[in-house]
Amino acid sequence: MKHELGSVIARRAYFDAGDMNRTSIVEVEIAAPVKSPHTDHEFMCSFRIKSPGSEVTETVYGIDELQALQLALGYVEAKLRRLNTLSGLSLRWAGDEEGDLGIRIPTFST
Repeated sequence: MKHELGSVIARRAYFDAGDMNRTSIVEVEIAAPVKSPHTDHEFMCSFRIKSPGSEVTETVYGIDELQALQLALGYVEAKLRRLNTLSGLSLRWAGDEEGDLGIRIPTFST
């Protein structure tokens, strides 16, 4: 099944830790969650990961827009960690030099 990306709401570029020039080697795009065409009771969120020699667009489904977005982010993080392992890369992004892929929900105290 072909996955369409849709309207992109977020992008992030990753570089390898050893690259002093921070040349982007992996790019992630997340689309806005939308109603699923399959049923009135679910939403979908698509994402694209471009890496050396590969470009993959996938879609995840959730009960509402927030869950679809959360599931997409979790799936992207798992895919990036797997890419790190299989390729021997140490992906970094401009917001963190220590190896945190930057895809998590921060906790705040109230």
